Amino acid sequence: MEEDIVRLFYKGSEIILIGTSHISAESADLVRKTIQEENPDTICIEWDEKRYKKNIHPDEWDDTDIVKIIKNKQFPVFIFGVIYKLFQKKVSQDMNSLVGKEFVVAVDESKKLNIKFYLIDRDSSLTFKRAWRMLNFREKVKLPYAFGKIFEGAEETEEEVQNLLESENFEPVFEELKESYPNLWEVFVTERDDYLATKIQNTANGKTVAVLGKAHLKGVSDRLKNNQKSDLKKLEIIPPKKFGSKLLEWIVPGILLILLGVSFYQGTQVGIEQLLRWLLWNGGLSALFTIFALGHPLTVLTSLIFAPLATLLPMVSVGVFSAIVEATVRKPKVKDFQTMDLDLQSLKTIYKNRVLRVFLVFFLSSLGGLLGNIIGGLGIVKNLF
Repeated sequence: MEEDIVRLFYKGSEIILIGTSHISAESADLVRKTIQEENPDTICIEWDEKRYKKNIHPDEWDDTDIVKIIKNKQFPVFIFGVIYKLFQKKVSQDMNSLVGKEFVVAVDESKKLNIKFYLIDRDSSLTFKRAWRMLNFREKVKLPYAFGKIFEGAEETEEEVQNLLESENFEPVFEELKESYPNLWEVFVTERDDYLATKIQNTANGKTVAVLGKAHLKGVSDRLKNNQKSDLKKLEIIPPKKFGSKLLEWIVPGILLILLGVSFYQGTQVGIEQLLRWLLWNGGLSALFTIFALGHPLTVLTSLIFAPLATLLPMVSVGVFSAIVEATVRKPKVKDFQTMDLDLQSLKTIYKNRVLRVFLVFFLSSLGGLLGNIIGGLGIVKNLF
């Protein structure tokens, strides 16, 4: 395990980097042994404040306000993060191990030895938001499939799983995706190398032990050796939506308004008929797909009413409104969050889990509205021309 330790000096401070495999009990033992033998002045841990608190309080979902998440337009990012964490939990269970145990050990040892410790990772929600904004629509749709391909057969043997997963945040997963998703690699690995190295430079005092995932070991050590610091504020900025994404939002309502305008130009009766045709397809299919998600009757009514409004106003989303109503009338419980990984294994349990059902409502109501726009729009074109 000596190859997992890098020793270097930075401005008079000795820094000992420990590269860990977060599903390995050996890594936790290495962290404990190194801290006890070195008795450092400072310990740096690859956690942010949120992950630290969640590991102290096992009921991590108690304070999750899903309605607030939806209102803040963070639901897709939330689901992205949940899928990411579910993979972690699944593989750690396959290995009969606790993910990130070495970080818990580092905190415990720091308290036992009265050593100051620092949390040096970027806020995980910022990382996921930056990653989500970096993806285009096609990449967002393909991402779950790509994850599934990588994890196919991952539970075959402990050795294979350990070779696949070398970090708490599964950076090697993104290494496999590097060619297809270079932006994910940039956000989850390269940027965090910059962030971690800079935080170590800012907090190093005397002898410092830093506990990192193996995927970060080389990048962080290279930056420390080259005295390379980054602007942390720039790494915490959420990038704006891409111009193409903003433009795409207005294409559908623009085309629809033109078609309806032409319809009314040909006559009031024609215009009203085409408008009703579109409303029926758009709102009707959104409501029908919400029924497929087993949404509450109020949720179905919301989809029916808000689908046309969401089409004409891109800043409004039928999926958001429907999901808020569903999450309000059938508020998810803590156990729904805790059992998401198990409930994903069958269609029956997916529908029983209130969090997953909110996601189904969000996705299917939006999909129904989209299909309604396509069918209704083509119907208008056919009748006009």
